[in-house]
Amino acid sequence: MLKLLGFFDDSGYSGEVAAGPLAAQAQASGEHDEAKIVEYLDVGHRLTYPMEAGVDVLTGEVHRHTSGCSPLVTDAMWVWRADFAHYLEAYHVPLPADFVARVRELRHQMPDLVGANFAPVFNEVLLGFGWTHEGPWDTESLLHPKPRTVLTRAEFVPKVRQERPAGAWGKAPRKPRRDKKHGF
Repeated sequence: MLKLLGFFDDSGYSGEVAAGPLAAQAQASGEHDEAKIVEYLDVGHRLTYPMEAGVDVLTGEVHRHTSGCSPLVTDAMWVWRADFAHYLEAYHVPLPADFVARVRELRHQMPDLVGANFAPVFNEVLLGFGWTHEGPWDTESLLHPKPRTVLTRAEFVPKVRQERPAGAWGKAPRKPRRDKKHGF
């Protein structure tokens, strides 16, 4: 059975799946190699592709995983939501020691997902979350990790907070309307 990582009450998961409220787990700092662990989480293999958007459950602000925040992601041993990387990076939530040991053992490199090894647990995982999939996992497949496509938090925050130009995006500000009643 795959192990669950970072499913918080705040995201609507039940007691047996949820790891408790996020705010109660926030810490001032995380692992010394947290940035590399975040990259590892970002390049995990996607199991589902729901088209759901969400905001940070504590602040209500958009974050780098706002678009497509809830797909299930795996490394063939652990399962997490796509937005877990944001919560680790922003709130330094504690990680299970065996997860950290695995990531370090792999030198922070996402392993290939071997269909023959993963197929027996795939349907069990999806059914545990109440989701279905068309047909079983392909036992002949070998999925290589894709390159990281998500901005880091350090890249995302300044991009979002940049000042909006006057007027509509990409257009010059509108001229004031003439007041016909007063002749100007």
